[in-house]
Amino acid sequence: MKEKFKQFLTGRYGGDPLNTVICVIALISFVLGALLGIFNSAPSFIIGTVLYLIAAAALAFSFFRMFSRDLSARRAEYDWYRSHIIVPLKRAKSEAATRRKQRKTHRFFKCPKCRQTVRVPRGKGRIKITCPKCGETFIKET
Repeated sequence: MKEKFKQFLTGRYGGDPLNTVICVIALISFVLGALLGIFNSAPSFIIGTVLYLIAAAALAFSFFRMFSRDLSARRAEYDWYRSHIIVPLKRAKSEAATRRKQRKTHRFFKCPKCRQTVRVPRGKGRIKITCPKCGETFIKET
């Protein structure tokens, strides 16, 4: 039996961090659906049912990804998840930490035209700021 299971799993994609996230979403949906099932009102019953369906769909997708033999497609899904979700979150966290460290010596403003963040030193009074990205100039108090 153990050999048959090993043979079945040979060439399959298996688990990755995206599968873990999908399973956590399924678990959270299941728990919230169960909590809403405690109440006897119609809206909570409908929302609970929808959450159960989301949990079932997430688990089905997770198992589909785990047992898939199309390794390139699963890798492409994971690469998209990493480049569009994980990397921007890490970048935002890093930028927030940098801003916290520099907030005593610098002020941060957004360009009104392109929304680029511009860093200027504190305590300079009223200054004219030129956006390095689009060249827009605006006046702010530091």
